[in-house]
Amino acid sequence: MTRRLLVTCFLALVALTPSVRAEEDPRDAERQFRFLLSRGDELQAQGETLAPAGIERWKAQVRRLQGDYKHFLNDHPRHTRAMVAYGSLLYDQHIEDEGVRWWEKAIAIDPNEAYAYNSLANDYGHNGHADKALVYYQKAIDLVPTEPIFRFNWATTCQMYRNESKAVYGWNKDEIFQHALEQFRQARDLVPQDFGMASTYADTFYMMPKPDWQGAYDGWQFCLKQPLADEQRQQVYANLARTCIRLGRIDEARQWLAKLTDNGQTSMRRLLERKITEQSTATGSAQTNSPAIVAPDAVAK
Repeated sequence: MTRRLLVTCFLALVALTPSVRAEEDPRDAERQFRFLLSRGDELQAQGETLAPAGIERWKAQVRRLQGDYKHFLNDHPRHTRAMVAYGSLLYDQHIEDEGVRWWEKAIAIDPNEAYAYNSLANDYGHNGHADKALVYYQKAIDLVPTEPIFRFNWATTCQMYRNESKAVYGWNKDEIFQHALEQFRQARDLVPQDFGMASTYADTFYMMPKPDWQGAYDGWQFCLKQPLADEQRQQVYANLARTCIRLGRIDEARQWLAKLTDNGQTSMRRLLERKITEQSTATGSAQTNSPAIVAPDAVAK
């Protein structure tokens, strides 16, 4: 997951837990804070599709939002969620050191500010300290077990940085993937309509030392039950075909393959057709549904 996606997920979810001084009007503070969050979301969306002529105006709006956060934090100096959100805004504008300081300040005020730990873990992971990232993600999970992005981030880091995972937890490669897989599953189940979470879980089965093709098949079947865009649905069909090939279920593989359109799927269709032909030839029957062993190739990995 990229830094921008992590920040986006945080901004969408950070407003869920209260943290305002008792002497302040929490309703007024919450309204102001939610306005800042929504404004940040708008600017981020604009920035992703910005024409060159609008860059300077957009940058000016971002600077104004930064100023609005400063004023809000002057009035609400213990509002840790705003500190984390402001730090994320700065970090995303490549003012990393100041962003990190705001996250650290949030934890100093409230050691239970889970989103600050998650943001600091992101920074550790991006700067070569995956071992510290794992510890901070785990802290965030312990504080808010129902937040899917914490589990997703931990699992992503765990499987990407296996040496660091082994150093922190003492796990071998099989154990690392099993723990990552479980966290991906829990993240998926917390937001069952999120295709990104669900597809990442299904993809992880391919990466295991001994790929679990039935697990991958079941994972893609879960994805198929979600509200999907056409491109996503085509991705699911292709992966169901490839897992069926690996499971030796050639008839079913052909059925999924038949659902692929020519729109962006021509090369994938040809690759899968070739694998079906190879496996059918190897088993001596184009209609077999019995399992067969196929050498690893680009379809599997």
